[in-house]
Amino acid sequence: MILFFCHETRQFPSLRQVHLQYWDKHSSQQVPAFRYYNMWVSLFGALLCCGVMFVINWWAALITYAIELFLYIYVTYKKPEVNWGSSTQALYFVNALDSALALTTVEDHVKNFRPQCLALTGAPMVRPALLDITHTFTKNNGLCICCEVYTGPRKLCVKEMNSGMEKKQAWLTKNKRKAFYAAVAADSFRDGVKSLLQASGLGRMKPNTLVIGFKKDWKTAPATQVENYVGIIHDAFDFELGVIIVRISQGFDISQVLQVQEELEKLEQERLALEATIKENDFEEGKRGICGFFKKASTLNISKQETKKGNTINTIQSMHVGEFNQKLLEASTQFKKKQGKGTIDIWWLFDDGGLTILIPYILTIRKKWKNCKLRIFTGGKVNRIEEEKLVMASLLSKFRIKFADINIICDINIKPNKER
Repeated sequence: MILFFCHETRQFPSLRQVHLQYWDKHSSQQVPAFRYYNMWVSLFGALLCCGVMFVINWWAALITYAIELFLYIYVTYKKPEVNWGSSTQALYFVNALDSALALTTVEDHVKNFRPQCLALTGAPMVRPALLDITHTFTKNNGLCICCEVYTGPRKLCVKEMNSGMEKKQAWLTKNKRKAFYAAVAADSFRDGVKSLLQASGLGRMKPNTLVIGFKKDWKTAPATQVENYVGIIHDAFDFELGVIIVRISQGFDISQVLQVQEELEKLEQERLALEATIKENDFEEGKRGICGFFKKASTLNISKQETKKGNTINTIQSMHVGEFNQKLLEASTQFKKKQGKGTIDIWWLFDDGGLTILIPYILTIRKKWKNCKLRIFTGGKVNRIEEEKLVMASLLSKFRIKFADINIICDINIKPNKER
């Protein structure tokens, strides 16, 4: 079940590098934008140049093309990991910059609203389910930023933060998540979230919704943690952001499982290194004759026993992970699977904006959630149940939102009775 509650180490470039980058940027920008440019005319000109080369000196032209073909095959085969600083990269940057600037001139309209989410996932691999559900309603539609806050001594935090930026962004790309990773170092978690709420984004591509997981241990956690958690929600409202609180039964944090997996990988690497060392020693001892032969036999016995022990340890630990963390692992991947037939209940009790109904609607138009139907719960009066239903149905039809049922809660404004 899921619940929604809505000292400079950087090196500066030299003057020559700056000049080359400037020239590269402008050249890459102006060539395709030439007013009379046509790719077929360019192709005809290239073929004409090739023909002129053969007319002037045919054997020199053949040698030239042979050298070019050899260099092309060599580079293709070797595949050197070198950044040549191609003009395409400069073109991408210029186009992205122009598009971002053009967006700033576009006025906001309620019909063009799209959720642009700031998800407090920490490291993306630690809470994959929270990222998956956020990515479901931002994919190809809105901005998604995975945020992490480092707290503690400033120097250590900045060092750790900078060392993992590329790795975590690469993880998002590898897992085909259209999202950005952002991190800040702060004195406290709440201060870090405040910084992210105010400074994240660029121009119109700025988050308007905070996505946060439900604090599962709110009953046992220290009071300061609960106060900070609630304070973050109030901070988001103060900065005029919508809030989505997501809750699942098993929780989102799988850091313990990742830690066990890392330990198992280290043990496996140590075992492989030990086997390689034993094989090298066996090869050297085998050259010493019969004595070396017996030593080799005994060493092999020991190595087999050690290997069996190592495999036994790995098997036991793997079983431990399977027995105690299977539910957590399944919960972390539940939003990657296609959802079966079900109902999404929307409790739209107060007119606090349309985010409460917009997010479930976006879910239902996704391929994995298309079998789920919407059921609306809203407040009303006892003597106007049918009228309230018609009004709500008319409103939903106006925005082309399909629904299965509408339920009117008549006693929403009645105070709770102590006897019940």
